[in-house]
Amino acid sequence: MKRCIALILQAVCLFSPTLAAAHHSFAAEFDDKQPVRLEGTVVKFEFMNPHSWVHVEVKNPDGTATQWAVETGSTNALFRQGWRKDSLRAGDHVTIDAYRAKNGTNTANARTVKLPDGRQVSAGSSRESSK
Repeated sequence: MKRCIALILQAVCLFSPTLAAAHHSFAAEFDDKQPVRLEGTVVKFEFMNPHSWVHVEVKNPDGTATQWAVETGSTNALFRQGWRKDSLRAGDHVTIDAYRAKNGTNTANARTVKLPDGRQVSAGSSRESSK
């Protein structure tokens, strides 16, 4: 029994730094001086930890489409804001106020999301918890 507990503790110590390093602060990846409003169609909603993701297809002025990956808070943070795993479905129209990624990709961190039923909800963003 003691040996089993010792092995478990060793595993926790071994993997804890890796897990902590995988989590990032808002400022490490996103730029609060680059707000963006994305209006488009949900391609996929991933209600998961440590962060949930909304994949949205946004129509460009020239008629082409761009797909964005938008990070939100954890499932627990979203749940506290009134979200459920079925709050967004592929094909839903949404408007997302977010902050662009510093690396220039079509990635953003959501601040608020206007759901298909018209409610505007907080995205449980890491930006909100870093203030």
